Amino acid sequence: MVDATPTEGATAILARFVSESRLEQLPSSTRHAARRAVVNIVGCCLSGARHEIVDIAAAALLPWAGAPAASLLGRRERTDILTAALLNGMSSAAYSFDDTHAETILHPSGTVLAALLALAEQQPMRGEDFLPAFVLGVEVASRVSKSVSVAPAVGDIGWSQSGIAAGIGAAVAAAKVLGLDAQGITRAIGIAALQASGFRVALGTMSATLIFGHAAQGGLRSALLARQGLGAPAAPLEGRYGFASLFASYPHLPYLTESLGTRYEVESLAYKPYPCGVVIHPAVDAALAWFRTQRRDGDPIAQVGLRLHPSALALGSRRHPANVLEAKVSLYHWTAAALTHGRASLAEGQQTAIDDASVVRLRDLIDVASDAAMTSEGAALTVVLRSGLQQTISVDRCKGSVANPMSDEDLSEKFRGQVPEPFNAGRASRLLQACWQIDALADVAQLAALCRIEEIGVQ
Repeated sequence: MVDATPTEGATAILARFVSESRLEQLPSSTRHAARRAVVNIVGCCLSGARHEIVDIAAAALLPWAGAPAASLLGRRERTDILTAALLNGMSSAAYSFDDTHAETILHPSGTVLAALLALAEQQPMRGEDFLPAFVLGVEVASRVSKSVSVAPAVGDIGWSQSGIAAGIGAAVAAAKVLGLDAQGITRAIGIAALQASGFRVALGTMSATLIFGHAAQGGLRSALLARQGLGAPAAPLEGRYGFASLFASYPHLPYLTESLGTRYEVESLAYKPYPCGVVIHPAVDAALAWFRTQRRDGDPIAQVGLRLHPSALALGSRRHPANVLEAKVSLYHWTAAALTHGRASLAEGQQTAIDDASVVRLRDLIDVASDAAMTSEGAALTVVLRSGLQQTISVDRCKGSVANPMSDEDLSEKFRGQVPEPFNAGRASRLLQACWQIDALADVAQLAALCRIEEIGVQ
């Protein structure tokens, strides 16, 4: 645990904590939570690597990129480390299947991993170096996000927490493995904070995914600039006109430093069983439960009522998404698809499912009520059938939440379902094992190599 000196501000305390932290200081539960995060996010990178969004970004940027020094996960190309961080960060979020910090709706792991893996192919990086850097990157990103978004802090929901905070976490992780001292880490935090950006108006567009890539690239770039000695504000998080005062109308600075070293935010990550916005998951859980237990063939649905936490409507209010990007954040679409097909997989997010007449019909029948008394992990679903029968399903803690987590085997199965076709079963199994044993790897670059699709085919 780090104690503050009278002259230290929040950024300096965080930087000193990061500088002094070691793998052996991390509780076993924290190490295991970090391995879970790696398994989940590497799978997301592999499935997202050939998404149209990533293809477009790669076609635009690779012709202008530097020396091919780093791998693109799930792809054949290699590129410079900054472009690799950007594209791999985008891949991690392309299907909205990534992790979520439960309190903040922050998605930190993809940006932190993208920055670290880009560096792993440039310098020796053992798993025992990677794991604490990853944990600390998630830690700082989560604390920064909490300081501007979690009560008693008052922030604007229009800011993407991943856009404004995850890049700071990536900078911290990269600075840690680069061996920067506390002053260097402070500079990295400051440079990254100056690049914080991302608006939720982008939800439902390709640019929403760019937010994650920008954060990963910006974080890595910040650490490299800090290592070279580029100056930055001494108190970028807490200072006047600094991060907290600009991204919140009422920040809560104690979140930045309280209980440092006694608990770790990586243990507060939730994992998505469904590839859509996390605020939608309680409704999906309730719809799937109805399909399994109360559906009646020959008695179609006439009306659907939902009660949800206000965040579900604030971020998922599109009733009829026009395309797969809008569908990722459509509460109505995923509820209707789950009620119709009893599934909520990658297939239900594709255009065929969006245009399915039975799903379209159900989307029009759903009435959503916002209930501030409900938790963000709960839902109450009422289905009225044509016969007049009324059925109710309640969910207190949706699957994948911290209170109802996916098991290790659930995460392994999710990983297997995202491995692209060029990978044979043997290589997929070795990659999954490497993720679960990340802290034991002699060279983390092995993980990046296992994730790359070779021109001659994957063996």
